[in-house]
Amino acid sequence: MNTGQPPTADLREHYRRLMNSTQWLGVGMCWTAVVPDDGQALTLDQVAARLAGNTPYRLHEPAPPSAIRPPERDAYPVLLDRCGSTTLLFEWGHLGASPAVLRRLSEGARVYSAWWNVNANNLLSFAAGGELILTIDALFPGRQEHHAGLARWPELRAMTDFFAAPASEDPDEEEDEDRADYDWRAACLALIDHTTGARLTGEWLEQPHPYVTVRMPDATR
Repeated sequence: MNTGQPPTADLREHYRRLMNSTQWLGVGMCWTAVVPDDGQALTLDQVAARLAGNTPYRLHEPAPPSAIRPPERDAYPVLLDRCGSTTLLFEWGHLGASPAVLRRLSEGARVYSAWWNVNANNLLSFAAGGELILTIDALFPGRQEHHAGLARWPELRAMTDFFAAPASEDPDEEEDEDRADYDWRAACLALIDHTTGARLTGEWLEQPHPYVTVRMPDATR
């Protein structure tokens, strides 16, 4: 049995507060961090090209998220930023959860992504060296031994409580009060923060950021 505070306890509380104060985040979002192997940050053009694949893209001047139009098929927006050499991507959809996009972004880099929608469909993903290493349903993650490649994400492997079965998964078992209160969305964001040092905040969501628009779903191929 896991005892004591998890390594991401303080971060989880930060993201629980963020989710409570910015409730539209629970409707759907994707947060992706790209950590270059050589410590040299990718240029915005490089990131945009990897997002778009062989399809057209357009880079835009910084704008706050509230000023950007909702996603459209021919102009799907992804906000871009940096934390040191790490590139951060924020979107309202699921481009950063696409296997093809994760593989492109992870050429010469490690990529960590958390995506969910209003129906609680979700993916926690990790890619490296052009390979998709790990994808997990954070709501029903199963057990550690179910996930090949977990050893390559040691911060996730250390979060043993992340893999405890949700209380609703087996109605015949007694409900675990701690797991019943488990905020898997906050846990995903805390994990990426703990792994990369890149933090999503309420201030970040109000500030202007450069963004790229690509064609969907062509960019996911």
